Amino acid sequence: MYRHVPECMRVLADFYWRLLLFVALGVLALSLVYGVTKLSYVIAENDRTFSQSVNATQQAPKLDKTQLQATIKAFREREERFNSLKTVPQKISDPSR
Repeated sequence: MYRHVPECMRVLADFYWRLLLFVALGVLALSLVYGVTKLSYVIAENDRTFSQSVNATQQAPKLDKTQLQATIKAFREREERFNSLKTVPQKISDPSR
């Protein structure tokens, strides 16, 4: 009977507000639980891989003197090329013309 009286709508508005708060808190709680479970899974997986890598000792690769000399030579050639480009800049045409 008093359905159209604005003062009676406060009860309905209060119910909707409490429902929205409850849903928001539920979503927050579920997202926190989901995040904590995923984080604990990642930490556990990381611990497993770390313990496996500690247990498995690997030999360090041996250095080959010829490969090392070739690499140093390539870096020196690259440095010389870079220095030559600094002293003689390339002429690049202006694209706006």
